[in-house]
Parts: sequence; structure tokens; C-alpha cells
Amino acid sequence: MKKKIFVIIVLILIVAAAIASYFYFQTTKSETNELENKIDTASRDYFEKYVSANDSANSYKVTLEDLETANQNGEEYDLKGLEKCDKTKTFANVTIDYKTGKAKKTQVELKC
Repeated sequence: MKKKIFVIIVLILIVAAAIASYFYFQTTKSETNELENKIDTASRDYFEKYVSANDSANSYKVTLEDLETANQNGEEYDLKGLEKCDKTKTFANVTIDYKTGKAKKTQVELKC
């Protein structure tokens, strides 16, 4: 009888740990997506304001450091939550649409 109770308690603990892990990873994933969206939006805007589309490169790298410098010069990019990220290794590669000269897509790399 004691053995069955012990097995049931162990199973309950395993299930509880699995559920807690699931919720932890979901929360972490949503926070990461939120930070990536902030960098994405700010990088696209930065590209359109500060980079010439006549450059021969097909993509342009916008670092967190670039965005913070732009904020110091009057921009208002929302970079909250990115304080612990590496300023030069956190970046977005902005791909250029040559027809319009605008940012077509971005690929974000977070190093937090």
C-alpha cells in the first residue's frame, strides 16, 4: 500500500514539473519574440532614415548600439528589455527591396 502511494506521489510530481516547465518555456519564448519585434521595428525605421538604398549591399546590419545612438540623437525607439543584451552582437540584418529602396525583411539575432 505504501509503495502505491509513493508511486502516485512521484507521478504527480513528474506531471507537475512537466507542466511548470512548459509554462516557463512558453513565457521565455514570448519574451524573446517581443524583444525581436522591438529590434525588427526599430531596425526597419533606422534603415529608412539613416541608410542609403543606393549602397551595393543587399542587406544592412543594424546593431543595438546603432539604435541606442539614434535614441541619443532624438529618436524614440522602444528598447526596453534589451539593456542586458550585447550592444554589438545584438543586431538585425535588414534586406533591401531594390525596387522601392525600402526594408523588405529583417532577421534578428539576440545576444542577451
